[in-house]
Amino acid sequence: MSKILNNSRAAIFVHYDKHNIIDDYVYFYLQELQQNSSYLVFVSTAKLPEEDVATLSKYCSKVIVRENVGYDFMSYKIGLESFDYQEYDEVVICNDSVYGPIYSLKDVFNAMQHKECDFWGITDNKDIQYHLQSYFLVFRKKILNSQVFLDFWDDVKVLNNKNDIIKKYEVGLTQILIKAGFSSQVYASFKPTNIQKTIMFAKKLTPCKIFKKINALLTQKSSIKRIGKLNSTHYFYKELLVIDKVPFIKIELLRDNPLNVNLNEIERLITKFTNYNFSLIKNHLSRMRNKE
Repeated sequence: MSKILNNSRAAIFVHYDKHNIIDDYVYFYLQELQQNSSYLVFVSTAKLPEEDVATLSKYCSKVIVRENVGYDFMSYKIGLESFDYQEYDEVVICNDSVYGPIYSLKDVFNAMQHKECDFWGITDNKDIQYHLQSYFLVFRKKILNSQVFLDFWDDVKVLNNKNDIIKKYEVGLTQILIKAGFSSQVYASFKPTNIQKTIMFAKKLTPCKIFKKINALLTQKSSIKRIGKLNSTHYFYKELLVIDKVPFIKIELLRDNPLNVNLNEIERLITKFTNYNFSLIKNHLSRMRNKE
């Protein structure tokens, strides 16, 4: 497979902020995307002041501010409709639901260029049905020129229920493409097949209440099958970070903290294994928690 150059890749980044702000972690992400693509579309459902739009134009080829309906998939659709995406060899769709890239995006693209596939993502999930997680997806020429891809986006409508969007669009997109004969790959190869080994590895990094939940699953029937359906970006974020060098960490994992993760431990790991500026995470979390 020939090397994919930056000038053959376009990217769509979708954004929402309840305070109508472009956070510094977003600007960092945009810089990385700008360095790894030749055309970058920014689609936001926030009420952005004109000065922010002007600043965004330094990073992005096009800035679109739209009504806050339809969640990310409607923004992806509007972004795709705003330019001739079929002219590119690759199109990335991604969003602001993650911190990063904490590792170089260039390294990720270089690693994936050698994998034979028609589309790929950073992580996958087997819950509901198998799918690539939609916070970062890459589609190649064969898919971009297909009627299946065009029809999928034509069918995207405003849905108000997030679970319906996940089932119909996030899960549905992967399933529709696979059933049409297109092949997929995933950047993160970590699979928790050896559960006890996984737990020991994670405990070595730091104890956490999450392991009590995993251990509880071990006593259940078909526990390995159930663990295989867990969202790896939540339950196995340490393994993804350290073993697979996944460049993103989910914001909801730290902001909502459903698994009682230790933020200081997250900081230690990111500081130890990456060059990412952890203050970008701290500052955003502080604003989310403190500003009304």
